[in-house]
Amino acid sequence: MAGGVCLIYSEVSIICPYRNGAPFLPGLIANVQEQSHAAWELLLIDDGSSDGGPDLAQCAAGQDGRIRALTAPQRPAGTPLGPWWPRNHGLLQARHDLIAFLDVDDRWHPAKLSWQLQSLQRSGAGISVTGYVRFQASSERLLSWRLPPARFGYRLLRVTNAIPMLTLLLDRRLLEGGFKPCQHEDYLLWLTIFRRDLDLFCVTIPTVLAFYAVHPGNLTGDRWRMPFWAYGVYRTHGLGRLASLLSLFPWGYYQLYTLLRNRRKPIKPKLSTLLRAEPPLPLPPEQ
Repeated sequence: MAGGVCLIYSEVSIICPYRNGAPFLPGLIANVQEQSHAAWELLLIDDGSSDGGPDLAQCAAGQDGRIRALTAPQRPAGTPLGPWWPRNHGLLQARHDLIAFLDVDDRWHPAKLSWQLQSLQRSGAGISVTGYVRFQASSERLLSWRLPPARFGYRLLRVTNAIPMLTLLLDRRLLEGGFKPCQHEDYLLWLTIFRRDLDLFCVTIPTVLAFYAVHPGNLTGDRWRMPFWAYGVYRTHGLGRLASLLSLFPWGYYQLYTLLRNRRKPIKPKLSTLLRAEPPLPLPPEQ
């Protein structure tokens, strides 16, 4: 698929895997229901919860016909934990031609789907990506924010995973084959997609429309494992040992830059203010 796609439909399937997500599910559901573009289905996919999350999902599905409460089947023996498995189940169950991903603790601006649909329809692109904010879940303080690069390509993705899951909307045909069983499964998929079609057009929206929650449950005690995960991604992607090791140098530089950048002082305003604001959102100069 070179260049773009012909978007006939505007319905969106939103895939949201969760495990023990009961504290976040009510907020997530309310957030999606506030989308100004109302033609969506929300797939809440339980991945082995032991809390009340599945009951909350079933209750929401009974109250809103656009919500579907699903359970991921048991994953194959010997495969790693992670969202790759319930996301693949969501792709199999999705009814619409456009796919978005949203983790249970993250949030969207009410205009996100509307803006992205317009950008896809105007450009004929297969992927739309927006900017995003990192916020402290306990206090709603904004920690840092980032706009997408003006142009995406395979060379950029070899350096960093520049497509955060919560920021994209894409044609499901690009997801053929789904996510592979590994850590950083999204990074591996983007590398595969952009190497398969070097001319693939990704349209970027230079404003923040997505919000990534930072809390103890997702702060990376696994940060020191990330180089090994990245190396595994490069090897699975087909690079040799030496090429994979060399790829870790620019990757590591970018990770260090991101870590230092994210340690800066919180910025104003708070999350609730941005969710009510009309885009483009009132943010200070990018940090």
